[in-house]
Amino acid sequence: MLKVLRIYMSAGARVKRSGVLKKLIAPQLSHYLLRAARESGIPQATLRPISAGYLAGHKISHAHTEISAPAHPVCLELVGEESVLRTFLSASSAYLDGLRYILFAPDEYRYAASDSRQQES
Repeated sequence: MLKVLRIYMSAGARVKRSGVLKKLIAPQLSHYLLRAARESGIPQATLRPISAGYLAGHKISHAHTEISAPAHPVCLELVGEESVLRTFLSASSAYLDGLRYILFAPDEYRYAASDSRQQES
């Protein structure tokens, strides 16, 4: 059964690295987790744009087309089988420290093979 995993973080969150130089060039956490999800075999992932919102303990933030505040929230949404999502959570636990995430089953979902590549026999 398909499940949805949403991971909430700030736009300015970076992968935690040791060493001064590594900290300066550390990738954005959201992009790192997106690539890790792909490598984990999760079939669908989106980095959802958020026009306005706030994370726990932060002020309300509004998106701007040219620059976003480091505390502006972003949401990585992953869709896949529960076992695969739980394996991803375990493998990524070091990066998820202090983040909020929700794993849930949608009330209803439907898979429609409208893509010509999926309809080929």
